[in-house]
Amino acid sequence: MVRKIGSSRRYEPVPTGLRALTALVVMREKVIQPLLAARSQLAPLSTLKHPTPIDRHSQKLRAEMRKLFTTLGVAA
Repeated sequence: MVRKIGSSRRYEPVPTGLRALTALVVMREKVIQPLLAARSQLAPLSTLKHPTPIDRHSQKLRAEMRKLFTTLGVAA
């Protein structure tokens, strides 16, 4: 995620590291936090009238993360 600058004690981010960090933040904000907030309510996931491909991917991801958290014992 970072590389050392020369022989100094300083580091700089690399592009692939920034992409990975961005993906982790988005996952935390858009998937993990909402699932943990709703862990006591295991109602079916809402459906949209006209979902876009991104909406469908997001719904599948949330459903799989819910299953993963249940398996791990994180979600009620």
